[in-house]
Amino acid sequence: MVEHLVLFKLKESTTDVQKREIAETLKELAEIDGVVEFSSGINHSSEGKSKGFEVGMRIGFRDQESLDAYLPSERHRAVIGKVKQHFDDVIVFDYTW
Repeated sequence: MVEHLVLFKLKESTTDVQKREIAETLKELAEIDGVVEFSSGINHSSEGKSKGFEVGMRIGFRDQESLDAYLPSERHRAVIGKVKQHFDDVIVFDYTW
């Protein structure tokens, strides 16, 4: 399985309602072929180490080929297109286990 972790730092102008809408919109990515596990949500850690990243997403892909097909997919581009205007920075981290 390939884990695809993404953290989103949002623009300061992003409201709490918009943050919740972003996390909900990202859930549409769970419908892409090859996705076997999915979660997204808003950071609520009390450690103070998020460095401004407020929304996180984890996708478990069946294999590397599924991740490779996801990245350029129309669905991926469409979903990200709905919310990317709120992004200030993004971290992506993939690993296989």
